[in-house]
Amino acid sequence: MKEGIRKVLRIIADIAKYVLIGGICGVALNLLIMHSPIPRMFPVYTESFVGKLYSIDIISGFFLYCLVAPVLEELIFRIGIYGFLYKRLGFAVSAIMSSGLFAVYHMNMVQGIYAFIMGMLFCTLYHRDHRIPVPILLHAGANLAVWLLC
Repeated sequence: MKEGIRKVLRIIADIAKYVLIGGICGVALNLLIMHSPIPRMFPVYTESFVGKLYSIDIISGFFLYCLVAPVLEELIFRIGIYGFLYKRLGFAVSAIMSSGLFAVYHMNMVQGIYAFIMGMLFCTLYHRDHRIPVPILLHAGANLAVWLLC
């Protein structure tokens, strides 16, 4: 029985660790980008996207930003695209290409820069651990932290 409890506690600790890492990286990168000249170079981003991001209610936002988007996007970009490319091109090229597509998918330059860098982090830790929950939890933590704090 004690081993079962230890296993559950290890799983909870892993979940908390990856969500926290994602949140810290997401907020740090978001603040770095938002306090750089990049948003001023692309004013349409702050005028259109930011307002829409924060107009959603808390339940819908949590469901969309912390569950649906991380799961679907990581299945597509890490398992699908990165996984396909990795078998043919190796880690570096696959990580860059899948992160580039992840950036384009976000459809604006400011969020694209953020998505590319975070995509590289997601690929790196997915490559290291070979477990899809890792980038999903990182992604969920980043989305949650940026949505609530920035």
